Amino acid sequence: MNRHSPGITVLCAALALAASLSAVTAESAPAPAPAPAPMAVNPHGDIKLDCRLCHAGQAWAADAKSVPFDHAATGFSLEGQHALVACRDCHKQPQFSHIGTRCADCHLDAHKNRLGPACEQCHTPAGWVERTQAMRAHDTTRLPLVGAHAKVDCDACHAGAQSGEYLGTPSDCYACHQPAYESTRNPDHRAAGFATDCDRCHGVFSATWGRGDFIHSLRFPLTGAHAAAACASCHSETFAGTPTDCFACHQPDYDASANPPHATAGLGTACATCHGTTDWRPSTYDHALAPANYPLQGGHRGVDCAACHTTGYVATPTDCYACHRPDYESAADPNHVAGGFPTDCTTCHAVTVWSESNFDHARTAFPLTGAHAAQNCTQCHATGYTGTPTDCYACHQTNYAATTNPNHVTANIPTTCVVCHSTTAWTPAQFDHNTTAFPLTGAHRNAACEACHAAGYSGTPSDCYACHQADYAQTSDPSHSAASFPTTCATCHSTTAWEPSTWDHEPLFPIASGAHSIIACAECHVTPSNYAHFECILCHEHNQTDMANDHVGRTDYQWVSTACYTCHPDGRN
Repeated sequence: MNRHSPGITVLCAALALAASLSAVTAESAPAPAPAPAPMAVNPHGDIKLDCRLCHAGQAWAADAKSVPFDHAATGFSLEGQHALVACRDCHKQPQFSHIGTRCADCHLDAHKNRLGPACEQCHTPAGWVERTQAMRAHDTTRLPLVGAHAKVDCDACHAGAQSGEYLGTPSDCYACHQPAYESTRNPDHRAAGFATDCDRCHGVFSATWGRGDFIHSLRFPLTGAHAAAACASCHSETFAGTPTDCFACHQPDYDASANPPHATAGLGTACATCHGTTDWRPSTYDHALAPANYPLQGGHRGVDCAACHTTGYVATPTDCYACHRPDYESAADPNHVAGGFPTDCTTCHAVTVWSESNFDHARTAFPLTGAHAAQNCTQCHATGYTGTPTDCYACHQTNYAATTNPNHVTANIPTTCVVCHSTTAWTPAQFDHNTTAFPLTGAHRNAACEACHAAGYSGTPSDCYACHQADYAQTSDPSHSAASFPTTCATCHSTTAWEPSTWDHEPLFPIASGAHSIIACAECHVTPSNYAHFECILCHEHNQTDMANDHVGRTDYQWVSTACYTCHPDGRN
């Protein structure tokens, strides 16, 4: 029994209802009973739809494109290619309900039911051959479609696809790619005896068969220029047992190298010591590593290898003199040979450049400071660089002898120059007298050295009289000599100036003001040889008679100077 769709059932029910209504109307109307008319048979079977949905009054033939019937109402929407076909392509008979909705009801099963009845697993209404759906289905097999496989037609691998034979198709690469294997020449797979498991070199994700994406083993990974080289450049005869040492392939490069000449210089064949995989040249040899252990710095970086490796590359000496002997012997400022310089060049020279020298004098017992730092080496090292004396006089004897203020030679000044001179300059001297037992103060600061050191600079007395004897003898107010003043000048005089004297009379008898301030010392001190003796009555403005009248009633009054001082110690009444 054929299955009926719900839409067709509804249509048939509507037609039946219309027929019933017509019959009821006919029965209610009074009319003579005519002869029964012949009944037309509905070619669509028991369809219950109004004929006018599909047929027009002018012509019985129906135009499927203009029919407003919604096929979705039947439960089978017309999608994709189904919407473009004529009704009769599916409905071979006019009875529309007598048709199935499975794909196999209309479409011939080319697979002969080997793949099951669910055609929609691979096919869609958009087209019988629809790749996206087929690829999804293929992903559930042992060979998902990726890379170039996703672009080929089914029958490229499924040779029996035209007759629907998909089962039993082999999944190994060689089954399909045998022609590619046989025709490959770089390298020749057949001649090289390559295995037929193609995915060792050719990836399934590759867009083409191409040169493959063979992953070179970790034993010899392809890096740098090796990654771009043709296989046959290393595998010239076979792919099995190919040596992995550089020399096996790079012997021509080794033999052709001229700077340095590898063969004649006896360089080893361990090419990786000096060369990288990026390129044969320039060399990547790290001179700081073994076996050289000699980092190339400064000026050494730019020199030719043969400049140092004149006799070969084995056991080349690393001391500077071995290469720089010509520089050492030709050096004239200073003359290294004549000066007996040591051959440890690094003491004075850096790897940046041979000249200028960068000898650090501070590393010696005589750091160069002041004017010494700007002097030419030979000014001090006139007789050589070994055993050069470090005392000043050794170099400055000429300066010592030529000095006249003071005259160092005649004054017998010691030759320890640093006592008075610094490295800034020979003159002016800057002897610090404060470091002696006689600091210079006052007028002493500006006095010429020989004013005190007339007889020399050793054993110079520090008492004032030694220098100021003439001042002492010439002083007349009071006369130091006549009064036999002591020679301890500092009692009355200071270093500011010899006169005025700094003797303070005030504690004994005030004379800083009043009538006493204008009289000479000798008016009171009448005994030149004894200033302890003084007289009041000889210079006083009053005479003895007047003084006697002024002291009437004073029983202790005497006309004696000492008596006056006893009563009048400050010179007041």
